[in-house]
Order: sequence, then C-alpha cells, then structure tokens
Amino acid sequence: MKLLVRFIILSVIAMPLPVHAGVIDLTTAYQKAVDYDARLRSAQADNLINKEEIGKARSQFLPSSRLNAARGRSATQHGYLGRYYPADFYNTINYGVSFRQPLFNLSTLASYRQAKHEAVKSEFDLQREETNLIVRITEAYCNALYAEDNLEFSKALITAMQAQLQQAKGRFEKGFGTITEIKEAQAGYDMALADAVEMANGVEFSRRELENIAGVYPDQLCRVVPEKLQLVRLQPGKVEAWIEFAHASNPAILAARQEIIIAKREIDKQKFSRYPTIDLVAGRNYSESENNYSIGSTYDTYSISLQMSVPLYSGGYISASIRQAHAKWLKAGEQLHWLERGIDSDVRKYYNGVLSSIAQVKAYEQAVNSHEIALKGTIKGYEAGLRSNVDVLDAQQKLFESSRNLAKSRYQYIINRFMLKQASGTLTPADIDEVNGWLARAKP
Repeated sequence: MKLLVRFIILSVIAMPLPVHAGVIDLTTAYQKAVDYDARLRSAQADNLINKEEIGKARSQFLPSSRLNAARGRSATQHGYLGRYYPADFYNTINYGVSFRQPLFNLSTLASYRQAKHEAVKSEFDLQREETNLIVRITEAYCNALYAEDNLEFSKALITAMQAQLQQAKGRFEKGFGTITEIKEAQAGYDMALADAVEMANGVEFSRRELENIAGVYPDQLCRVVPEKLQLVRLQPGKVEAWIEFAHASNPAILAARQEIIIAKREIDKQKFSRYPTIDLVAGRNYSESENNYSIGSTYDTYSISLQMSVPLYSGGYISASIRQAHAKWLKAGEQLHWLERGIDSDVRKYYNGVLSSIAQVKAYEQAVNSHEIALKGTIKGYEAGLRSNVDVLDAQQKLFESSRNLAKSRYQYIINRFMLKQASGTLTPADIDEVNGWLARAKP
C-alpha cells in the first residue's frame, strides 16, 4: 500500500504541465498582457470616455439649429335639428427652422475648462494603470519562477532523501546501522514527497495567475541567470531624492492635483450660474391652414432676437451647490495630502527593501556555499561513523532551505526595485527589457 501511495505521489510530481504556449520571457509576457489585461483595457476606455467630455463641453459654444415640420387633416361635420350635413375636410401644413447661438455664458466656459482638466487627469490615471501592469506582470512572473524553484528544490531533496534511505538500509544490512536510522530516513523521504505535491500545485496556481494577466498559459519560463543579475546600488543614493521624483512624476499624485483643479472649476461653474446668459435666436416658420372661416390661409414668419436670462431666485439651490463644490475642493486637497504621505512611506519602504534585498542575496549566496561544504563534511562523518543520520538529514534540509531563500531574495530584489520605481514615477517598459536581459532559457 505504501509503495502504491508513493508511486501516485511521484506520478503527480512528474506529470508534465499542459502545453498552451512556447517559452515565454518577461518581455513577451508583458507585450501579451498589454493586449489582454482587462484592467488596462478598462483604463484605456475610461481615457477615451473622458476625452469626449471636451467635445461635449465645446459644443455648448457652437450654434444649434432645429427643424420642425407637421402636416395634418381635420374634418368638421355640421348638424341642425338632428340632421347632419356631409363633413368638410381641411388641411394644415406647418414647418419651421430655429437657430440659437450662445453669446455669453460663463458657466459653459467653466465647464469647458473643467472638461480639459478631467481629460488630463484621465491620462495620468491611464499612466498609473500602465505602471501597475508592469509591476503585476513582473510579480506574477517572479512568483511563477519561485514556484518552479521550490518544485526543483523539492525534487532534489527527494533524490537526496532517497539516496540517504538506501544508504541507511545498506548500512543496516551490513550490520553498521540501526533500524532507527532507516525510520528517520524514511520519514524524511515521505515528508519530502508530501512537500513536493504542494509545490507542484503551487507551480500550477502561479502559472494560472500569470495566464490571467497575459492571456497565455506558459509552457516554460525563462529563468534568472545569477551571473547576469545586476545588484547595483541605487542612484540617486538618498531616499529624499526618490521622494522628490515621486512628487514630480508619480501619476497618482499628478492625477490628485488635477482633481483639485477640477473641484475649483466646479466652484466657478456654480458661481457663474448666478450670472446672466445671452443668446442670439433666429427662426422662420411657415404654415398653411384652413377652417370654417378661412380657406387657403398662409403665414410666413421670420424672427431674430437677443435673449437674456437672469436667475433671480432658485430657493437656495445655487448657494447650496456652491457650498457643496467648495467642500469637494477641500476634500480633494486633503486626499492629495493623504496620498503624498502614503507614497512617501512607500518610497522609503521600497528603497530600504532594495538595499536589504541586495544584502540578503549576498548573504544567502554565502550561506548556500557554507551549507554545501557542511553537507559534504557531515556525509563523510556519517560514513566514518562520527555523525548520525539525523545530522545528515538536517544538513540537507538547511542546504535546500538556504537555496530556497536565495532564490526568493533574488526575485524580491527585482520586485522591490520595480515597486520603488513605480512609487517614484520613474517605471517604464524599458525596465522590463533590462530585467529580461537577466533571463535565459532553461536547459532541457
């Protein structure tokens, strides 16, 4: 029964993943995500929507015209003392055209200016979503690589545990070992099998997460080449300079500043609604009508006038609208302050994260080298009877744990670097290409 369970577990681990795409690197994944990602496409649609507001606001300055036409027929029946005469039928024709040209309307002018700033804000919102996509695809790609690394480490640990189990059995058969050593090695081997199943599920999940963004299921991912990974110091080397970049270039901050201007234009628009409006109105109306008293009457009327409209009293509606717009302006200002403080905190966090990631990568590289040497020494001591089987298993676990931490620190360095550039407003697709240069196709 145990052999059957182990066979099933090993079959799951060795089962090939479904092939839906070829080898994908980070640049390819990003390019596919640009065309597929729903969040980015939604932001692009929002940008188009807000740009059209400019045209709608501009139309309020332009003339408008309207054509009206009607044709009818009526019947009148006369009666006297219960006797009715044949009905008389009459035709009516009416058509007209009207023209209106706004001449003076300050509220319309404020609406037009407001629409222009809304379009600018929409551009910054789109830029923010574009940088979000860069971070999301990079994070998903690194998570998928880390999941694959975990699976590879688990497979290597299974191989090592299996060899240790066979060695323990061989020593026992020769009379050098104990049954306890076999049980310990067996327990370590079984635990490694169970962990590998979880790691295999992690690979599938992480690839599906990448598929949700890029639209393709990766058959194989290009891996990070440690020799190509550039652990460079940040330039500029002071976090205050990165914060200045953020205040000048972060699209979220720039969009929030536009929101303040939009709120100010709303105040102007509500105030200007108290001012008079002047329109030039012209029209022509032609009608033909018949009735019991006139036959074949025609009327052809021309008109042109200046119309002025002055609001006198609206029950306090305009005053309330002005106060409401002013409150929204105050709210937009406070939201900007809150956003700037949060981004300042993010810049500091990711700046320190990049520095700590660099230190961690170097420390874990040294730890892996040390654990490799320690494992070799422990195995030799075990073969000489100076170390126990538990010591060997513990040394193997430490080596694979440090290898896993090293891989994680490399990916975390890439992610922290991108998050810092996103917070400071300096992240571009060129950063994707730079990291892509650190990747290479894995050897089969």
